[in-house]
Amino acid sequence: MDTMTWTAAVELPRDDAVTPLGGWPGAGVAFSIALVAALIGLGFEAPFLLLGIPAATTAGWFFGPKVRPGGGVADAAICMAILTTAIADALVVVPSALASLWSSFGGIDPLTAVAGGVALWGIGLAIVGIPMLFITVPCGLVWAVLVRMLAGRPR
Repeated sequence: MDTMTWTAAVELPRDDAVTPLGGWPGAGVAFSIALVAALIGLGFEAPFLLLGIPAATTAGWFFGPKVRPGGGVADAAICMAILTTAIADALVVVPSALASLWSSFGGIDPLTAVAGGVALWGIGLAIVGIPMLFITVPCGLVWAVLVRMLAGRPR
């Protein structure tokens, strides 16, 4: 009589297979790094670095799930730095654009007011954003390394 072998498909847990992080751990790490940078900026009487806290937290929440444990950190760090700079610049420009739009009801075309706000954001991104990358790229590198270490931990 022939023997039959029954096999069952059993998936054993592997150490190198981890689930991706959600957005909150990346946002938490970004918040803590931005808080330290803002406190250093306050020590040098540069309160504009406080804008980095909500900007970096938002960017960290967005890019946190994209960091993989085995991947590189340079691409995530540069994306994090650029998005943080763009959000911080928008946090400065949006209130003035809204004020311009609000005052436009007196006779200026609202589309012109919005276009002026977008133009102001673009100019600010070029003039202020490029020097700001000297701060956000190193912070982004630290963020990417820490989030990659968190992503590599089994959950």
